[in-house]
Amino acid sequence: MEQSGAKPSDTLLTHCHREFFHAQWNILLDDDFLEAYEHGIVITCQDQVKHRIYPRIFTYSADYPERYVVMLLFNAIS
Repeated sequence: MEQSGAKPSDTLLTHCHREFFHAQWNILLDDDFLEAYEHGIVITCQDQVKHRIYPRIFTYSADYPERYVVMLLFNAIS
């Protein structure tokens, strides 16, 4: 079968990107993680004290102008 060399449309690429993103979250947010997220995980630390740990996922989401401002502030502080 010959390939025509045609590129996929932007709409198709956007759809595939969105589907891929949602598939990743479905893997990350399985039933075990959601249970731990809501009720925590009891862990015995080295000092033999039990602690309940609540896992969290932190994301950084900003538009390009906001990223630029954060970069400028970070460079000004450094």
